[in-house]
Amino acid sequence: MNSIKYFSLFIFILLVACDEDVLNREPLNKISANQVWMDEAMVKGYVTNLYSRFPFFDFEQGAWYNYSDEGTQSTGNSNNVTQGTVSRSSEAHAYWDYTYIRDINIFLENIQTAEISESLKGQLEGEVRFIRAYVYFEMMKRYGGVPLVDVVVDPFSEIDEKYVVRATEEAIADFIDSECTIAAGMLPDVSTPRGRVNKWAALALQARTNLWAASIAKYSTVQLNGLVGIPANKTQSYYQKASAAASAVINSGKYSLYNANPADKVENYRNLFIADNDELIFIKPYDGVNIGHSWNEWIGPNQWADRGGQGDPTLNFILRYENTDGSADQPLFGPENLYDTGKGPFLNKDPRLFATVFFEGDNFGSITVETYEGIDPAATPTPSEIIRNPNQSYEGIPGAGLDSRSLVKDDFSTNSGFHIKKYVDDSQRKIPSGQSKLNWIVFRLAEMYLIKAEAEFELGNPGPAAEALNMTRSRAGISLVDASSITRDIIRNERSSELAFEVHRYWDLRRWRIAENVLTGRMKGLQIILHVATMKYYFIPFDCESFSRSFKPEHYYNPITNSRIDNNPKLVENPLY
Repeated sequence: MNSIKYFSLFIFILLVACDEDVLNREPLNKISANQVWMDEAMVKGYVTNLYSRFPFFDFEQGAWYNYSDEGTQSTGNSNNVTQGTVSRSSEAHAYWDYTYIRDINIFLENIQTAEISESLKGQLEGEVRFIRAYVYFEMMKRYGGVPLVDVVVDPFSEIDEKYVVRATEEAIADFIDSECTIAAGMLPDVSTPRGRVNKWAALALQARTNLWAASIAKYSTVQLNGLVGIPANKTQSYYQKASAAASAVINSGKYSLYNANPADKVENYRNLFIADNDELIFIKPYDGVNIGHSWNEWIGPNQWADRGGQGDPTLNFILRYENTDGSADQPLFGPENLYDTGKGPFLNKDPRLFATVFFEGDNFGSITVETYEGIDPAATPTPSEIIRNPNQSYEGIPGAGLDSRSLVKDDFSTNSGFHIKKYVDDSQRKIPSGQSKLNWIVFRLAEMYLIKAEAEFELGNPGPAAEALNMTRSRAGISLVDASSITRDIIRNERSSELAFEVHRYWDLRRWRIAENVLTGRMKGLQIILHVATMKYYFIPFDCESFSRSFKPEHYYNPITNSRIDNNPKLVENPLY
């Protein structure tokens, strides 16, 4: 039961290679599993290896915004999620890692007798319990109930059936909740280092998980004897636990909302994702040398990045931002509506929009963003006269901007008229592949306020809900709400604005069971046209994808898939697949 592959053990030792005594003790191919638990450096190396396999789903883990209405992709964004063709033989964003769970269980089984200090033993156990809980949460989001394996299973002996069949979705949610409680009791009451799990990260996961479970209980239907869906009578309990865990983090005093530059709401919000700060609870750290990513290279505007422009915010997403004054009017488009600047139609919008999206004319580092895709030389705006050729000029003005949809290379253009600005580093132009060093944020305090607001509202407590929601709204500089004006739509829009491009929106649409409405149909963009006679802009809405998206009822859960069922016939496929 305690056997570990020598290759894996070799990786663990490499992770602590600075300890020469460890390397000199015995040949690598003769170190037994039991010796791991006799050496503190090797125990730490084991945990380091588990951290290295953590499912962060970060910069390099796929463009999640493309699955939601947040964005599209310069190369077209046609995939089985957007096309609605996910099936038993064609899964997307899969996560089913029982090898990882086995390695976690091996650690938790052996740490009790490890020859290390009791304080370190408790801390490491807490960290690994958190990791196991997080892994199960990622699987629950996708599949509902999955096999709950919390022991080391011996593959050479008869396996208890409970470890090969799917547990109910409720059982998985309760297991995660319990693990978070245990982990929080073992973990240190500190706020740094942010790349290592602490008590508050465990409570943040507990808050997020219980909010998910509450949503499933409220909006879903129990099927397959509970393998998917959670009984509706558990809704309030999960919302209460979500609010309690989020409140514990909020009230800890360890974290505060980033507000270093309150006079400039746009830059203040943008810098939240650039600078280390006390809002961050748990991150994946990067240094750009030993571990880096390529967000700048792929996402920044063409002028700023080697392969920029891949991620393109949709007009659907942009229009969802609230107006700062609380009004409901939306901008007017078409050649009869001229604006002084490339973001003129949106000037009344939430300042977070301008920290999240690049607009035509934005100054960034040493460049001016150019997403206009045509010039109109007519005396009065006339779309039929538009010049779109980037190699043709009129009165010295190029026919299209250097970051625009009119560029020849799809990889370097925007399909929507906009680029993603969030997490793009302005300190260096053309950062090479794999050398970006901004950290990925897993949990931050703002999310805890949003969880509390949603949970309290659903519990029928609009006053506390409004108070929590106003924390992020106040920082953003938009109108506040109270017990009489707060609504479910406002709460959901606030999550969209505050957490944009942080891998929340797609999952929110799934847990609220509204993806069928939001992710079906055409995503929109804007053609940005410069009218030369007035040097003003007009905007023409268009379909920024060449197909209509489709989200089907079965896609609220991933398929278990043919391959997994072939490997384990005890598994039951999810409904409608």
